[in-house]
Amino acid sequence: MVLIDPSYEIKHDYDTVVAALEDALTRFATGCYLVWYPVLANGGSRSLPRRLQALAGDAHSWLHARLDVTLPAADGFGMTGSGMFVVNPPYTLRDTLAQALPWLVERLGTHEGARFELDGQQL
Repeated sequence: MVLIDPSYEIKHDYDTVVAALEDALTRFATGCYLVWYPVLANGGSRSLPRRLQALAGDAHSWLHARLDVTLPAADGFGMTGSGMFVVNPPYTLRDTLAQALPWLVERLGTHEGARFELDGQQL
């Protein structure tokens, strides 16, 4: 299992993550890869899951879990939640997340619109 968790302080970190995962999948296609990312009101975090999904394509199972627990700051900066994209997840992970994510939203959510997303492809 490989956890990819860069700082995302530099804008090109999003591109670096995609390139690193692409390289890793060519070297070890059956590895389990977890990519954590911040959910931000603006920036590269909005497109990252879509880019990772395209990279996983039809050849790999994947899961995408996302929590949105706070409202964006008035200035548009700061995290509103976090996400995790998993390539080749363990087969039990989806069911575990389906139970855990509602609980996390209930405990961590700071507003009525707090929510989670869980999407994926099993092969």
